[in-house]
Amino acid sequence: MLYELIYRSNAKAGITEEDIQNILNTARGFNEAQNITGCLLFNNNQFLQLLEGEFNILMELYERIKKDDRHTELVLLHMRETDYRVYPNWTMAYQSVASKEVKRQVGITEFTEFEPEEESALSKQLFQAVSSNMTAD
Repeated sequence: MLYELIYRSNAKAGITEEDIQNILNTARGFNEAQNITGCLLFNNNQFLQLLEGEFNILMELYERIKKDDRHTELVLLHMRETDYRVYPNWTMAYQSVASKEVKRQVGITEFTEFEPEEESALSKQLFQAVSSNMTAD
């Protein structure tokens, strides 16, 4: 069965583009081997990530992600079964998103405004809007 996991977190102070590239390189290698797809969004020193794959693999991956010291204050927004992948062609898409774009798409300016479950549809809407503008990994 296919599952979707979305979480948000705060990037560590002073995170660099090199740090983010290292995250992406590691994620893409692991995800390809484990049939995981997804997207990482970055805005105002905050991450929002959607991961898609088999339940047990996602849960093991999320436990590893929680231990990563490049971010703090992780909040699981949702974990649920899904019928399709939003990012079927990306082992890990990435987009740095401007606050005004987030505001235009879903009416908020900070990822920290997303709350578990009650607003998970908004975060999914943002991922779908962003994915329509992406072309490749």
